[in-house]
Amino acid sequence: MTKIRGLEEGDRRAWERLWRGYLDFYETEIPDGVTEKTWSRLLESNVPMFCLVAGTDEDDVIGFTHCVVHLNTWTVHPICYLEDLFVDPAYRKAGVGRQLIEAVGEKAKAENWGRLYWMTKQDNHTARSLYDKIARFSGFIRYDYPLT
Repeated sequence: MTKIRGLEEGDRRAWERLWRGYLDFYETEIPDGVTEKTWSRLLESNVPMFCLVAGTDEDDVIGFTHCVVHLNTWTVHPICYLEDLFVDPAYRKAGVGRQLIEAVGEKAKAENWGRLYWMTKQDNHTARSLYDKIARFSGFIRYDYPLT
């Protein structure tokens, strides 16, 4: 049975293992300083960012989702960007990703947020097969303006 809960200080090693796996999946590298700052932000209560983790009965952390809550011009309610979602490959196709998203959705409903949204790569067919079952595709395409 998978349990979803908030990130705790003692989760550091497990979270970092999964974080590295997530970065490897997207074939990217992030400086250690960014990883350190991300970790500290996820634990700070005054930062509009949070992490939920999925754990086994033995309390092994097997997945996470990082979320950012922010204001929006189209609603008076804050909205939530589910920025990162990752499940240990050994636990995929067991509903863990769905449980993490649904837990964020429950938090969104409880806190009266106006929207929960996320993005993924166009060719991430495995994830998209889940997303197509539990959410609606908005039709938007993202562009990134180069700042460097």
